[in-house]
Amino acid sequence: MSEPLVIKRAPTDPVGVLLFGLCRALALAGGLVLIAMMLMSLASIAGRAAFAHPLPGDYELVQLGCAISVAAFLPYCQMRGGHVLVDFFTAHSRLAVRASLDALGALLLGVAAAVIAWRLTAGAVGLREANDQTTILGIPTWWAVALMVPSFTLLALSGFYTAWRHWRSRSGEPANGSGE
Repeated sequence: MSEPLVIKRAPTDPVGVLLFGLCRALALAGGLVLIAMMLMSLASIAGRAAFAHPLPGDYELVQLGCAISVAAFLPYCQMRGGHVLVDFFTAHSRLAVRASLDALGALLLGVAAAVIAWRLTAGAVGLREANDQTTILGIPTWWAVALMVPSFTLLALSGFYTAWRHWRSRSGEPANGSGE
């Protein structure tokens, strides 16, 4: 916890700029979904308190919306270097060792996110074929699962990109790919 809570520098190379922009847009969309869930919960609570009539299916909508929004935040967090980093044993290691371990961690995250995106795709297809729906509103559950696939695909790409940046930085090269 010795690092200050500051936002790290955004990438300046074309691939990084594109990925960063996509990640930021997806995070903003996730934030809008979360705000919509908050407003819907507020309306349901007010309806329950004032009229003894909550919005039907509010729990279902919050469950689906929160899953979508949390998935949408993950790629932006990866691009900003915001995931939890436990560096107790490596804090005083050489830059090359830390950068190599960071590259390995980002690569593993990219692989895991790619596998999750693949399985979410298969799961969405299976849920659609099974006609799985929420209990009260009858919303097809595959919609929410399918909406998480782009988030995990972008998380995989972000993981691979940040692994490349960390790998480049182990010898003191600029990690942003711009030659600065």
